[in-house]
Amino acid sequence: MGTILATVAGALSWSAAEYGLHRFAMHEMRGKGLASREHLSHHADVTYFSPTSKKLLSAATTTAVVLPAAWALRGRRTAVAYTTGMLAMYATYEVLHRRAHTHPPRNAYGRWLRRSHFHHHFGSPMRNHGVTSPVWDVVARTYDDPGVVTVPRRMAPTWMLDPDGELLPAYAGDYLLKGRRRLDDTDRSRDRDDAFANRAPVPA
Repeated sequence: MGTILATVAGALSWSAAEYGLHRFAMHEMRGKGLASREHLSHHADVTYFSPTSKKLLSAATTTAVVLPAAWALRGRRTAVAYTTGMLAMYATYEVLHRRAHTHPPRNAYGRWLRRSHFHHHFGSPMRNHGVTSPVWDVVARTYDDPGVVTVPRRMAPTWMLDPDGELLPAYAGDYLLKGRRRLDDTDRSRDRDDAFANRAPVPA
């Protein structure tokens, strides 16, 4: 296998890993293990993102598993290229995921990514596990067409809001805000309980 082909194969492999990790290691585990706790904490508080140190640990763990296995199967050059492609796509996923919560969409793909991912967050946490691609959700029959996504007002990203905290007209066809903007201790406790039970947050 050529170096370029191995790099592309590694990048494409991330798509399956993204789905599998998100669904099984993060949601199905319901808070058992570091990855699951970190991810469900993000569901409970969408402004929380795992610190860089933990993301680097994830990358190091991936390298420690993938590189030796690929080396044994295909040799050093192919293994390095394959692992590099996989890590590059993992980094791309991290950037796209964070920007979905912090920046508005810039094109049709960005619009789809946000609608699909916010349906996962606010509508059905056990659906739409693929963030960068719907392919494996379609294969596993866990993909929902998000339609108009109902977003709890207290969890709405700032990029979709006007200065008064209302939905910008540009996003009226994609999202619907419900509930209060203010967050109290009861909301925080309930949001955490819901997240760790894989329930959608209540737009109170």
